[in-house]
Amino acid sequence: MSHFEGWQHSDNENSNYATNYRRLIISVVVIAVLAVIAFGIWLVHDLLETRRLDETSVVLSNDLTAEFGSEMKISDYVWHLEGSMVNDTTIDTTQLGPITVELQYYNSKNKKRTKQFTVNVVDTTKPTIYGQNLQVVNIGHDGVLTDLMLSGDNFDDHPTREVNGQYDLGKAGDYALEYIVSDSSGNTTRRSFTLRVVEPIVNPGGQISTTNNATKGTPIAEIIDGYKNDNVEIGIDVSSWQGEIDWAEAKAAGVEFAMIRAGYQVEYGGEYILDKYFQKNIADATAVGLPVGVYFYSCANSVDEADNQAKWVLEQVGDYPLELGVAFDWEEWGEFNHAGMSFYTLQKAADAFLGTIENAGYSSMLYGSKNYLERFWQRNTRPVWLAQYYDRPTYNRNFQMWQLADTGIVPGIDGYVDLDIRYK
Repeated sequence: MSHFEGWQHSDNENSNYATNYRRLIISVVVIAVLAVIAFGIWLVHDLLETRRLDETSVVLSNDLTAEFGSEMKISDYVWHLEGSMVNDTTIDTTQLGPITVELQYYNSKNKKRTKQFTVNVVDTTKPTIYGQNLQVVNIGHDGVLTDLMLSGDNFDDHPTREVNGQYDLGKAGDYALEYIVSDSSGNTTRRSFTLRVVEPIVNPGGQISTTNNATKGTPIAEIIDGYKNDNVEIGIDVSSWQGEIDWAEAKAAGVEFAMIRAGYQVEYGGEYILDKYFQKNIADATAVGLPVGVYFYSCANSVDEADNQAKWVLEQVGDYPLELGVAFDWEEWGEFNHAGMSFYTLQKAADAFLGTIENAGYSSMLYGSKNYLERFWQRNTRPVWLAQYYDRPTYNRNFQMWQLADTGIVPGIDGYVDLDIRYK
């Protein structure tokens, strides 16, 4: 073979190699292009599927409003969810207007997603008017007629109050009137009532007659016989009205615990007065081995006022052990129209007082009568000290202590005293 033929053979091999190489490169490029196209198709499909899931996984309720002060959760606004919710949090409904809510969830592909939506907090609750349909006043009555009934609002601290109709306080007779209360959200309550103007009744000699309405007392022995069992304790709550108490004799008679008044506030904005028997009562009651708690009679008309009162009570208590904690006693319903508070603000004031007590390491209770607990303390979440003078409690919520009589007769105490049952 000639040199030319050898070179020709070598050139053919190089040519074949180059051709094969080009084919390989082309194949790789084609495969890569196809892979990119396939990935692109998959990616587009995944994006479209993700978008579809994002659009269809969550279907919200048609009603995206919340009543002021209501207890609403995110799930209350989710009509349908393909997946699972991360955290069903409570929505803040303490401010009117739109609020942004963030829903976090895992979709059906177990991917974490976030969806935001807007809830509008509204106030559609009408003000409350509480009182009798017949109101009687003497000729010459100089009081404000809107004070004849208790009225207030769930949100507005200063609703407008007015009495509409014709009347003459200088002339006896019955007058058909209307009590009207309106709040800042445009809600109005109207209540028809009769105003009866009468001549004052005075007996000959200018003396006003008195009637003997003496009430038969309730001996503590009767309460022990009727209610005592392994699950309850019988006790009393006291203040300076009971004077000096022989605690050893009271305990021997069956008293098992005591709630002691620490002090009271003199009207709205007034000073705090230490009960003049508080220190002696708490010292003597604990000395004979009775578990005790304290209460404060409050006229707080703001959150800050209630918080300051709790701090004041803690200062008076000092180092005394309070096994039964501290109770918030707010009973200024007769003057509520002048408190400058909504029922919501009043509840927040109670929460402030009781929260400060709890932060100091003591338990807390809200004291109230059945009627007012049901009508005006509906958002309360703390233990209740129920006042209901009846042979059995009819309050339909949980309570920790029951004040069942204010005419108790207990050895060691002069006069009547409140009797209580404590549930263990």
